[in-house]
Amino acid sequence: MTATLLPAPKAQPITLRPYQVEAVNAVYSHLRQRDDNPCVVIPTAGGKTPVMASICRDVVGKWNGRVLILAHVKELLAQAAEKLHIMAPDLSSKIGVYSAGLKSRDTSHPIIVAGIQSVYRRAAELDHFDLILIDEAHLIPSSGEGMYRTFLTDAKAVNPNVRLIGLTATPYRMTTGMICGPKDEKLLNHVCYEVGVKELIVQGYICPLKSKAGRHKIDTSNLHIRGGEFIAGEVEALMDDDSLVRSACREIMEHTQNRSSVLIFAAGVQHAMHVQHVLAERRQKCGFICGQTLPFARAETLQRFKNGDLKYLVNVNVLTTGFDAPNI
Repeated sequence: MTATLLPAPKAQPITLRPYQVEAVNAVYSHLRQRDDNPCVVIPTAGGKTPVMASICRDVVGKWNGRVLILAHVKELLAQAAEKLHIMAPDLSSKIGVYSAGLKSRDTSHPIIVAGIQSVYRRAAELDHFDLILIDEAHLIPSSGEGMYRTFLTDAKAVNPNVRLIGLTATPYRMTTGMICGPKDEKLLNHVCYEVGVKELIVQGYICPLKSKAGRHKIDTSNLHIRGGEFIAGEVEALMDDDSLVRSACREIMEHTQNRSSVLIFAAGVQHAMHVQHVLAERRQKCGFICGQTLPFARAETLQRFKNGDLKYLVNVNVLTTGFDAPNI
């Protein structure tokens, strides 16, 4: 069964930046010289998808092989498939999606983008792969490695020479440390290429960040920490103060007078709705999404934000890893 996920995007043939070329070459050198699994580290907004697209093109076009791209969140799957179509339009007819959440069960394409939950027991059904790419590899939870290991074991039964490649901006987990390690302990074993944020800023590929402290100061001394993080309820209670919200919204509007797209992060649902309400009072269009927002409403709001109908979008722990909005 095949589902049509996205309208045909505008073709923008892929052209790699110098460091992306280096990343691709480093992967190939690793695969030739070592028998373990490499990891590529490129900062957020540095462009990991062009690297994946280039590898896919080589495997399919030059070596007549097959590639599987794995992720564990359906939004990342849809985004990866869309970006591959845009960046490598010559591969569009070769890309399929296997995901229960996206209601698609493609199995025969040379390039398959799949959700690990949907395929981890279906390696034989998907048949032979030469390379498996894991997007946002740092998101593989330690407790979820079992699914990846199960799939990789079965994929090796189909093709003993299949290799695994990880891509991430952060090659570590806050709780368990580096995601690369010995083969008997980790899925990924060695960082074959890494480029830093400062390097890409100097080269002009990433905008320099400018941090601005708020005028209205808050006292965080009474917040408590649980599991290495501030307790969410306490943070929201502190931040959701009317005078603080109004002060912050004033500053946001001041700083963004000449901006077209502004993404706002709130400490909780009530805090986010408070921000949205204050901006609406000031006749500013502001969308809102959180984890409980229904899928169709989320998709509609994101589309309005990306096409410029909404200048402001406030969210709570949703638009984080993997969210791509070049208009911001």
